Amino acid sequence: MTTVRWSPNLSVGSDAIDAEHMLMIDLLNSLIADIEAKRDGDKLTESLDALMDCTSEHFHHEEQIMENAEYPDLERHRRLHEALKSEIQEFRRELEAGMDIGPETTDFLRTWLISHIMESDKQLGGFLQGRAAAQSSD
Repeated sequence: MTTVRWSPNLSVGSDAIDAEHMLMIDLLNSLIADIEAKRDGDKLTESLDALMDCTSEHFHHEEQIMENAEYPDLERHRRLHEALKSEIQEFRRELEAGMDIGPETTDFLRTWLISHIMESDKQLGGFLQGRAAAQSSD
């Protein structure tokens, strides 16, 4: 399975958001390593829970930033967040039911995270940078 590597092209221009994305990538890579090592269900659940907790906290923080900045695309962005949280909860239910999660799970999570950062979060970053520039010129 392919791990995710942080690179400057993933930066959205917000140190706080970027740091949270880096942590999410680290936790996803830990889950990938646990699956590759064929760890038991308890360890996989622990890794998935850590990723889910971090993701939920990040989404909450990001949504607060959007609310404070009066981001016009907040509701669509929030729906994307909710959809991912539902998917992760489904993966957890599968683990609890004794089902395997494997490459298809981590492929989905990796693809979702990278595309979300590159599309939705970069749009947010551009909005926040434009807003900051406009406020500094006032």
